[in-house]
Amino acid sequence: RRAPAEPGRVLGSLYFANSFGAAIGGLVAGFVLFKAVGLPGTLQAAAMVNLVVALVCIVLSRLRPIETAPRAQADAAPVQMGSGPAVPITGRKLMVLLLAISAGTAVASFIYEIAWIRMLSLVIGSATHSFELMLSAFILGLALGALWVRRRADRFKHPLQTLAVVQLWMGALALLSLVLYSGAFSWAGTLLAAVARSDEGYVLFAIAKYAICLAIMLPATFCAGITLPLITRILLAEGRGEKTIGTVYGVNTFGSIVGIALAGLVLLPLLGLKFLLILGGVLDMALGVAILVVLAGARPSRGRYRLALAGLAITVVVTLAVGLGTTLDPGRMASAVFRQGLAALDRERIMLYQADGRTATVHGFQSGQGGSKVISTNGKPDGSLGPIWFTACTPGAAREPITGDDVTQMLLGVIPMAFRPQARSAAVIGHGTGMTSHFMLANSALESLTTIEIEPRMVDGSRVFEPANRRVFEDPRSHHVFDDAKSHFAAAGERYDIILSEPSNPWVSGVSGLFTEEFYARVKPFVAPGGIFGQWLHAYELSDGLVLSVLAALDRQFADYRIYAVSTHDLLVVATPEGRVPEPDWAVLRLPALEADLCHFHPLRAADMEAALVADKGGLGPMLRGANAPNSDFYPVLDLGAERARFVQRSASGVMALDGGVIPMGLANGGPVLGPDTTIVTAMAGVTGPLDRVVAAWLRRFAWGPESTAPSPVPWDEAVRYRHLGFRQGLALGTPPSSWGEWTLAFATISEELHAGTRRWTDELFFARIETFLESARAPQEPRAAVAFLRAMAGGDLSGAVEPARLLVEAARGGDFWIPVDDLMDGAVLALLAAGVPEEARAAFNMLRARSARSPDNARTLMLATSLRATVPDTLR
Repeated sequence: RRAPAEPGRVLGSLYFANSFGAAIGGLVAGFVLFKAVGLPGTLQAAAMVNLVVALVCIVLSRLRPIETAPRAQADAAPVQMGSGPAVPITGRKLMVLLLAISAGTAVASFIYEIAWIRMLSLVIGSATHSFELMLSAFILGLALGALWVRRRADRFKHPLQTLAVVQLWMGALALLSLVLYSGAFSWAGTLLAAVARSDEGYVLFAIAKYAICLAIMLPATFCAGITLPLITRILLAEGRGEKTIGTVYGVNTFGSIVGIALAGLVLLPLLGLKFLLILGGVLDMALGVAILVVLAGARPSRGRYRLALAGLAITVVVTLAVGLGTTLDPGRMASAVFRQGLAALDRERIMLYQADGRTATVHGFQSGQGGSKVISTNGKPDGSLGPIWFTACTPGAAREPITGDDVTQMLLGVIPMAFRPQARSAAVIGHGTGMTSHFMLANSALESLTTIEIEPRMVDGSRVFEPANRRVFEDPRSHHVFDDAKSHFAAAGERYDIILSEPSNPWVSGVSGLFTEEFYARVKPFVAPGGIFGQWLHAYELSDGLVLSVLAALDRQFADYRIYAVSTHDLLVVATPEGRVPEPDWAVLRLPALEADLCHFHPLRAADMEAALVADKGGLGPMLRGANAPNSDFYPVLDLGAERARFVQRSASGVMALDGGVIPMGLANGGPVLGPDTTIVTAMAGVTGPLDRVVAAWLRRFAWGPESTAPSPVPWDEAVRYRHLGFRQGLALGTPPSSWGEWTLAFATISEELHAGTRRWTDELFFARIETFLESARAPQEPRAAVAFLRAMAGGDLSGAVEPARLLVEAARGGDFWIPVDDLMDGAVLALLAAGVPEEARAAFNMLRARSARSPDNARTLMLATSLRATVPDTLR
């Protein structure tokens, strides 16, 4: 109303400002506000902005009031804004045509958005921050198109013809984005190779990802941003009044809703990504041709007919050229370039399955003829099996350890059964390879197992692993539910003896919602009395702080839990809503069906399982309740930090090492006593604790025992064995070493390796040899203190470690470290706290922490700090 002669400029300006604000708002919310104030604070910030806008509008309306007509008059004779070139059609026919164009182009645009988001997820990843970049890039294109048209909308001589040309360009450019898409994988690979894997590099990579999104989306969305201001301007020029604005935008919004639902729920699974995008492009170009045909019919002329035919020809030629000339290479799409920087799978890999589902693109492939089989979602491998699983067992054949991803899948199914061997019902969240459900079904006591999977194509794709996962498909006790886990539990109301949650990696958008305190509160009532809940959690590509945020969420909702390592970088939490976690019955390891499944491998042993225990609530809980904010739906710590952790290649090494070092800190009172192993084989070579046990047994036998001169029968690491032999020979000489400092550090490593996989057990024969050597070599007090300290810590004797710790800490103040600084910090602080001298423990902690190479959020360091805060509140000041 303030500029009635220039409605096109006003509409273009408003549409630009609104869209540009949306593009910026998405980035500010995702990258700044969520982290700073959580989701509640972000909503409050948005509300505050709206209130400020309201206040400004109220003030402006008082300062410069706008004349209005009475309601009845306004409805009867809408205010006419401006004038423009006459168009060949008028009245209802023009209105219907342009509203159809407004709705149709919205359908097409959101078909593009669904297709582009799914395609770009394979290039830049499917983390929440990646979606924020895609959304912002899409809206920014709309804003720039509106900015371009704002100065031109009032001056077009043939606005309808211009609209038709814009529609043709939009569809053609959307189709041509398929041509650019293949190159996007190479761009991402080059960027990952060029950018440092650091926090600064992550910022640069995020900017580069935004540029990739713009390169794919901007040309077509620029045209989309032109259409609405132009359509509205044409209708205003006919004198239809202000209500035209609401009508056009309402119809366009309805078309957007239809486009999203149609594309995501129907067309994508039916057509696949390539032909979905082509359909959107054809729809836009068809709308342009339709306008040209209507124009030719309204005012017939040879030129108009030729223009309509040219538009039709362009549509056909571009569609055929792109449809026949482009392919979405499965090797590139399954490459996970956003993780490894490799723009394609190697040529030896054989594609076994490919499908575009409603929520993910699923690939199944094999690493060469007879190699491992892998299933991936949106380019990210979700599970694999080695070739041994697909070969028949031969009686008497040599057995092997289970390694890699295989051991994780097996243990996720087996360990929960040990805690509830008579379970009648179970639910598994996440199908993956299907192996976890397959192993659970080895228990004949189980009457029903429900596998909850959000993506049906994942289940179809996992058939590449048959017959290894056969029970999940063939066993009548096995059922699949295709739903979001939260929705299933909310609607079903069924209680289960075992619920195991093993979703995809939490840096995948949406998945982190299955690691929140609210999810655990929601699922807890569906654990039957006496039942258990299991949570898989990977420690690779995450930091200690992120893993601890999930464990803190679990700690707040479950009465008791134990944490097991199920590989060198994966954890399984076994929790109970009430009472104590029951003692595991490892007799399940002897289930006939399970033994048949594992006929290629060394037998599973109860000692291996006990060695895999990392932490429990008694040991870890106080730190989680005192120092860590839980991952929450409202404060999504995991979702916001996981992608960065993946990019910089962090690892939650502190959590995985809670049972290592000089003392197992994650277990209450040091955990149950676990003596040494005597065998030198294990089925679980992919799990640190059991592997360390058999390596230690092998060293005691073939480096320190009577067979030390014999060749080792197990190829663990001959270099380690020869280092032990060399150290033993030095002891036999009985002469002082050239450097007591180097000798003591070597001794600390040797001692740790010999005691690995044990708890509160001391190798007395080894220490007797050490004591004899110290006497014969007349060792100074510092090496003696180091030996005494490590001996006491190995046996869990904190009181015996106090005096040696004091001497070693005093030496460290002068810069002399006789044992590794982290081992000294862990043992000294705990020993001094147990001795009732917290101030002395705090001083030792602050001094040694400054010299430690651990990250600030290292789990072991945080546990020490929490223990100190309980007695000395200002520890970290």
